[in-house]
Amino acid sequence: MPVQITHGERDDTSPTFSPDGSRLAFVRRAATTTVDEGAEKAQKPQVWILPLKAPGEARQATDLEFGASSPRWRPDGKGLLVTSSVPFSRIEGRPDFPMERPGRDWRDTDQEPIRAPRTGDGSKPAPEKDAEQPSIEAAPDGDLRSIRNWLARNASKSNPFVISRLVFQDELTLRGEPRFSHLYSVDVAGEPRSAKLVAGGFRAHNDPRLSPDGATVWFVTDPETGEHPDREWRTAIWKLHNGAASPVLHDDAWSYDSPRPDPDGRFLLFRAVEMEDRLFRQARLGILDTQTGERRWLTADWDFHANDPNVTSSGAAIFNSGVYGSNHLYRTGFEADASGRRQLTEGPLSVGSYAESGGRIVAEVVTPENPSELYLLDADGNGSMRRLSELNTGWIAKKKISIPEERWIERPDGHRVQYWVMKPTNFEEGKTFPVVLQIHGGPMVMWGPATQSMWHEFQLLCQFGYGVVFSNPRGSSGYGYDFQKANFQDWGHGPAGDVLASLDDALSRDDWMDADQLFVTGGSYAGYLTAWIIAHDHRFKAAVAQRGVYDLVTFFGEGNAWRLVEHAFGGFPWQREIRDILERESPFTYVEKIRTPFLITHGSNDLRTGVTQSEMMYRALKELRRPVEYIRYPNAGHDLSRTGDPKQRMDRLLRIVEFFERFRENERER
Repeated sequence: MPVQITHGERDDTSPTFSPDGSRLAFVRRAATTTVDEGAEKAQKPQVWILPLKAPGEARQATDLEFGASSPRWRPDGKGLLVTSSVPFSRIEGRPDFPMERPGRDWRDTDQEPIRAPRTGDGSKPAPEKDAEQPSIEAAPDGDLRSIRNWLARNASKSNPFVISRLVFQDELTLRGEPRFSHLYSVDVAGEPRSAKLVAGGFRAHNDPRLSPDGATVWFVTDPETGEHPDREWRTAIWKLHNGAASPVLHDDAWSYDSPRPDPDGRFLLFRAVEMEDRLFRQARLGILDTQTGERRWLTADWDFHANDPNVTSSGAAIFNSGVYGSNHLYRTGFEADASGRRQLTEGPLSVGSYAESGGRIVAEVVTPENPSELYLLDADGNGSMRRLSELNTGWIAKKKISIPEERWIERPDGHRVQYWVMKPTNFEEGKTFPVVLQIHGGPMVMWGPATQSMWHEFQLLCQFGYGVVFSNPRGSSGYGYDFQKANFQDWGHGPAGDVLASLDDALSRDDWMDADQLFVTGGSYAGYLTAWIIAHDHRFKAAVAQRGVYDLVTFFGEGNAWRLVEHAFGGFPWQREIRDILERESPFTYVEKIRTPFLITHGSNDLRTGVTQSEMMYRALKELRRPVEYIRYPNAGHDLSRTGDPKQRMDRLLRIVEFFERFRENERER
């Protein structure tokens, strides 16, 4: 059974075992601490090391000024490679891409001398006794340069934000200056301040992987185009060898990531996505012969996403793929065809994180009966899975669980749509029950009978006496390129038709469903589709739209997912023909047709979809005197339902139920 090995009010993540298995490196982020005047300051994450085969406490291995992440052991176990995200202003020199600030250029204000980011105890290096410290003139009533210095000093404190970047929104706040992940080498026997810069500059060094001999580091970065990094949607794979960095996989046609060297160091496994129609293309795996430079595809015939790839200790590739509602692990050799491909997991389930060593895999698995447990399986696909943990099994045994039933329908245009039905847990033959139509976001998402993010929500609704119907309409992943692209320039009519046809099919087959007590909800893109549906179909007793997009024209500027406008609709709002499509596909265009009692929810700091979307929808409906209510969650972002404040997450679930309960007949005790 699992044994807790770290404790305290802090987050410990990214564990990785040393080559001999005697130590565990991990990233620790301490809880926020109270500083002057009661303000809270978030602690930077650092890498720690915990002995596993001898008594001892975890020891801090890094003390980098901007934190440390992605620990990778060197093959000899004597050191680690880590990354640190360093801001532009702390990097020497000038980048080779433009600033994109009209009439200004990099370094055109007086600055304090740039010092290397500290690698020690955090104290600012003391100046030499005899060194002359520059005096920077910064005043609002000085000459132009002095004024610029004064303005720059204000901007350095984010008061105000100066925005000249194309990508200027994060999830909760505006983005500041660009940051670049640098590589540091850490001697695990040394002090935390012993970290040494290995690779820096104005280049990202993401997902670093060491070759088996430790001489080469493979990493993911932006391609060299001379453009600002915000303008590039591709990534490339580079290598660092003998202190020199050079490109390995880079071209205009593909975006490359996930470099994974094999145990012998000759082959490099990688993942790639074709740039033409990238939003809909299925990620595939390939291998690179590092000696000859030959590239070969391993999953070119696989019309599903190949994600989270790794190389086993025996030199095969393992990957996770969402296929027809389930996420399974697959194994494939380095052959040029599919002859060596095997599915390692079976049944309705979803595999999350996993790790392989010595021919065995430990994986996080969600099943229809259980929201998450650890399982052990053979990396060659021999034998069955064995459950290792009982993290949820105990309390689940005391509950009544509703199991999804899989179904398929065929639409008039030939697309087959997969959907599921869940009965209320208080189901009795001869009685009828209300039904909630649940819709997934994305829209390039796949739900199934074991979707972890929705497991509890579905079960909660069933416990309150509702049946649940959910489906994967056109545009969903898990069904191939053609199905995923079937919602191009059609976010409303086609997908809405699919989810409503699934509901209609269920109603025609299940006499326990009460067609007069139907409800609908969804979040993000599904918030969009919820609003679209109730503007075109008035059968629902009530609806809840969460963190949705309702006006696609304003979404282009308001949300950090703005690239969906270009790639899902084929252009930009200022192009007349595209603007016509965006207005046609926007639920807000049809706001006058909405009459269904409507609850709209949004996180106040959500910069993925933006709160103006929900404000517009709410105000319009209020002005039209329609039955509408608006919920705003302070300090919450787009991922409120998955990673948000626990109390707010509970509040969200219960508000959905409470709102539906206002408009239904329910035998359950209130």
